Amino acid sequence: MDGVLNIHKPLGLTSHDVVDHLRRVINQKEIGHTGTLDPLAEGVLVMCLGRATRLVPFLQNRAKEYQALVRLGITTTTFDGEGSEVKRIPAAHISRETAADALKAFLGKQLQLPPMHSAVRHEGVKLYELARQGVEVDRKPRVVTIDRLELIDFQPGDFPALKILIECSAGTYIRSLAADIGSALKVGAYLEHLLRTRVSHFTLEEARPLDSLTSMEAAQAALIPACEAVPHLPRWQPHPVALQKLLNGNFLQLENTLWFPGSHIAVMENDCSLVLIARWLPPLLRPVRVIRA
Repeated sequence: MDGVLNIHKPLGLTSHDVVDHLRRVINQKEIGHTGTLDPLAEGVLVMCLGRATRLVPFLQNRAKEYQALVRLGITTTTFDGEGSEVKRIPAAHISRETAADALKAFLGKQLQLPPMHSAVRHEGVKLYELARQGVEVDRKPRVVTIDRLELIDFQPGDFPALKILIECSAGTYIRSLAADIGSALKVGAYLEHLLRTRVSHFTLEEARPLDSLTSMEAAQAALIPACEAVPHLPRWQPHPVALQKLLNGNFLQLENTLWFPGSHIAVMENDCSLVLIARWLPPLLRPVRVIRA
């Protein structure tokens, strides 16, 4: 089975649990996802099947959207509800206006430190594996971009809750953002709940519940063709002779005023058949990854 599934991952499962579920349902090993969701998070998880797994690099770095519930006044070892509580600072003095003002400082491009409880690797070992051993290591900050950060609900109290809408670049850790918001307000915070509502153009409204995909037929009915998975890439349908040259690994010399240097191009055989991804480094178009077998 070749194509993409937009799945609503439920709470309590890892992203790999979803992979295992699909492998059992469709009896196929070649399955990959385009961005991990922790067990305490739910929402959009884009799965690539068969030849479409070759599209993962062109989907995993796309922008994402979340709704997060951030609890003020409580910090944990993991920045979320899975960790042990570290301390409490009553935060009844934080108002909706104060919280909304604090969010403004996190808009735009910034450096973010990956949490120890993450899948980032340090000398070949995942950070969360080191954290479980009680080991903490120096991490390199990463550049992330937050394009939108809005307070959509506020629950006052000794430990107020902020419901926030986030549009951000791939690689942004919402747990770290929650902790940083708490630090900015000088009361601490942790991520209580996370819902991913969009990955690139894949939305939560169109996502299929995982428990609805229990048969080969159900998965096939939900399958999105590879040609519809990368609408952000420019399309180009060459002459069959030129297409064959690209399939053979040859470069093509051409000019296109609508393409940006360095951009990836979806090379089509027809309107609904994605053959390969190429990269335009003017004046050459170079094949990068063949999608069609």
